[in-house]
Amino acid sequence: MILVFGGTTEGKVVAELLDFMGEPYFYSTKTISSVTIGGQIITGAMDAGQIMAFCKQQDIRLMIDAAHPFAVRLHQHVYSAATALSLTAIRFERTFPEISPDDCIRLFPSFEEMTGALLESRFQSILVLTGVQTIPYFDTLRRQDRCCWFRILNNRSSIRKARSYGLADENIISSPITGNTEQLMELARKVRAEIILSKESGDSGFFSHKAEASRRLNIPLWVVGRPHLPDFTFIVYSQKELLQKICQLRKTILKTEKLRLGFTTGTCVTAAAKACFLALMNNGFPRSVEINLPDGEKTSFLIFCGKLFEKHASCVVIKDAGDDPDVTHAREIGCELFLTNRAGIRFERGEGIGVVTLPGLQVAVGEPAINPVPRKMISEMIEALALEYKTEGGFLIRPFVPEGERISRQTFNSRVGVVGGISIIGTSGKVIPFSNEAFLSAIQYQLSVVKETGSQEIVLTSGKRSENMLQADFSHLPGTAFIHYGNLIGETIQLAVRQQIRTINLGIMFGKGIKLAEGHLDTHSKNVLFNSGFAAQIARECGYPDNVVSEIKELKLANAIRTVIPFSKTEPFYTNIAKRCFKVCFGLIPAGYVFRLILLTEQGEKINV
Repeated sequence: MILVFGGTTEGKVVAELLDFMGEPYFYSTKTISSVTIGGQIITGAMDAGQIMAFCKQQDIRLMIDAAHPFAVRLHQHVYSAATALSLTAIRFERTFPEISPDDCIRLFPSFEEMTGALLESRFQSILVLTGVQTIPYFDTLRRQDRCCWFRILNNRSSIRKARSYGLADENIISSPITGNTEQLMELARKVRAEIILSKESGDSGFFSHKAEASRRLNIPLWVVGRPHLPDFTFIVYSQKELLQKICQLRKTILKTEKLRLGFTTGTCVTAAAKACFLALMNNGFPRSVEINLPDGEKTSFLIFCGKLFEKHASCVVIKDAGDDPDVTHAREIGCELFLTNRAGIRFERGEGIGVVTLPGLQVAVGEPAINPVPRKMISEMIEALALEYKTEGGFLIRPFVPEGERISRQTFNSRVGVVGGISIIGTSGKVIPFSNEAFLSAIQYQLSVVKETGSQEIVLTSGKRSENMLQADFSHLPGTAFIHYGNLIGETIQLAVRQQIRTINLGIMFGKGIKLAEGHLDTHSKNVLFNSGFAAQIARECGYPDNVVSEIKELKLANAIRTVIPFSKTEPFYTNIAKRCFKVCFGLIPAGYVFRLILLTEQGEKINV
């Protein structure tokens, strides 16, 4: 559960995002709020102790402070409670334009210093835009019979609060707070203001409009600078940044027992392309778009960073890969869409998108790495929209991923001949966490490249560490020939056979090897655990004494066997395991193929069969 401290424009933005994501949350405000949101609203001020008690009672895992920048005590209470409970706390901060003090603008570190300077000034008619909570700071000025006009929010709570401070109704200006410079100038003229007072209210507090009104009226604007924030776990400045952060936290502190599905890069580009089309047709980007997946299911994406021109548009969405360990998770996936005079739909490579350099993939050499299913999804969506809007001409679609080139180094793209960025992939439009199907599909692509580049030999290993141990032994092979099977030994061998790759070398670490020796071609721990009884039986068959057999039977980890039977290339126990591994795999190898197996230890020792 998430606890949000709101009551501000930023608070509403946070609530909108959590509602869109379907995340449950509490929304805390000091006074009664009329905002309509999906979360549970709670009211009343809380100190650090009360926040801690609430978090324990409601199993709060994340706090988001979206309160006003000048709510200093609340910020400290949130920080103190989060620190005491070891909770993650995000500050959703508004953006602040840079203030350059000049003849019109003067900056103060506190209200006390501002009011002190006012007492020494000759200003008599003062327009105060600092909010209802700050009225007490100006009591001394009011007692000097200076005319202070207070603009406050147009609601009963604020008016009641202003009256409780002894403010006369004629000095209360209750109106909606907008970014209309002309309206603010008209208000200043109406009260014959000689000076305007403000807090450093940021963009969402329309500070730039206050500064503009001050300059155009040629009257001073005195400003109290924003206070310093505590050292929150994270500080974000936009809904996009917050979405990225919550997507990341869903893998840790917000993780649920049920694995969450995600969406492919192809689905993300489709959503961005649709938003661009609608922006060009309607002269503005939608807040979100809904798209159809290949199986008919619908899903929606929020749209960010839209840029709109006469003939082209661009925007991004944030990829949510669910609980899958995907390097593009929480990254920006974008698309540029161009209206062209040339009929049809064409695809180009944008920033961070790889280009295909080797044969064997589903896309021709020289083409951007955008797979057939995403191309079909995007094309069908654009064609349907073009028919609906009666659009003539054609379209150029240019997907992009700002971090694509960097994060592609964490993938196997270079091994399959995709260079310079990531691939836009997907078959169902959805990402199934830890999916064997997706993993095997990646292996299939790698094997296709090996075959199409004319190689007839591969080295299969469970991962990078075992690959590193074998690279020197197979230095005659290109990098594309080294393929990781993870735990799927049998299915990977079968894929290689289907590609008619005639020489198959398989390296396996001893821990997985003892599972394979028992006949398990999928060695994942969710399917099979180390069987000490099987290991003890092998030791007995190899003629080891009863005390050694008994000791092995009590072990919990395969790698602990070497403390009982020291490893050597000729030690009967280990050579027996290697031969059994070979025999299990060899049953999948057709006649005329060459198969070799290398048993590896953590120390890099090898037994070749």
